[in-house]
Amino acid sequence: MLSFGQRLKEIRKEAQLTQAELAERLMVSVQAISKWECDNTMPDISNIAPLAAILGVTTDCLLGVGGDEQADREKLYEEVKKIDNGIEKVYSRNDNAYYACYKLYKEHIQKYPFDYETKLLCADSLIRVIYYGSESKEETDKLYNEAINLLKSVINYDRDTTRLIDAKQTLIILYLYHDDFTNAEEVAKGLPQRGGIRALMEIEIYSKKNDHAKCLEIANQACSDATHDYLRALAVRARRISLAGNTTKKEAIAAWHDLLVGVKYNYEMFHDISIHIKWLYSGLNNLANDYIAISEIDKAFEVIEELTDTLIIDYKDCKEKGDEAVAAEIKSNFSFYLHSCYNWNFTTDDNVITNDPRFKKIERMLENIV
Repeated sequence: MLSFGQRLKEIRKEAQLTQAELAERLMVSVQAISKWECDNTMPDISNIAPLAAILGVTTDCLLGVGGDEQADREKLYEEVKKIDNGIEKVYSRNDNAYYACYKLYKEHIQKYPFDYETKLLCADSLIRVIYYGSESKEETDKLYNEAINLLKSVINYDRDTTRLIDAKQTLIILYLYHDDFTNAEEVAKGLPQRGGIRALMEIEIYSKKNDHAKCLEIANQACSDATHDYLRALAVRARRISLAGNTTKKEAIAAWHDLLVGVKYNYEMFHDISIHIKWLYSGLNNLANDYIAISEIDKAFEVIEELTDTLIIDYKDCKEKGDEAVAAEIKSNFSFYLHSCYNWNFTTDDNVITNDPRFKKIERMLENIV
């Protein structure tokens, strides 16, 4: 359990105040605040109520007295649910209802300033009040700053990664409401790139700037990243099934076909040669190996022939488009891709493949590509 000094320090930091700022508002010395936080002395009883008011908490919270946070949270959510059930769910503009929710959340936060989930919900209600309300500019600005402080508190002190991301996304939307692009872009930099989270918020920012070309550029990159993540997941799944042994090879073969379907669909959409280089060639390699493992040699050769045709087509397309570096990379790896179709398999003699006339024909075909 936190001592009074430790609790005071944490609540002060949550309120985003320095010792000097708190001292100035309470009209005491910085040394007094420091002594309280180090548990060297306690504030005078006359300072407790003003101290709690400045920090935005109850005196009970400041003193660490009473309260069942879990029970109070459940009661709070029940009260909010009653209000929420009366709100029209589509494009609701019921600012009175959202304001009522905000007040309930705020009362709870004053008692439990480390309840970050409730702080996030409170900020969300505040944003809806700001969007849909009819308050004066002075009141709107006050609510705006309060929402920012709530979100910053979650961002700075919460250890829950999901809430942290949610808070950053909400903060960006809030900044965009005031056309504060500088702060919105700065917060976006701290979002993860994986999963398209940062890209989606960057699109929001550039959309507000009416920079449609930039929005499209980011959207295309996000689609490309998502495509590779999806294909990577399919490849990992198929590989794990394949490694389980010969008893799962047919299931693995079906999984490799799932990958190939995904590759072909996305390649038709984006015409991105890296989809073939990263996923198609290796997918066909693994598929051929699994056919060989269960002695379906004819099926394996159908796959090897498909790989050969694809390599030649991709090489020629890159040459025609002037992508000399990519074309050279594909050609330099002809032999690697071809021989990978059988040399990952340890249950069948390599000679079964390499001595087959079909394999010799394919080798000569690739050797003669200019």
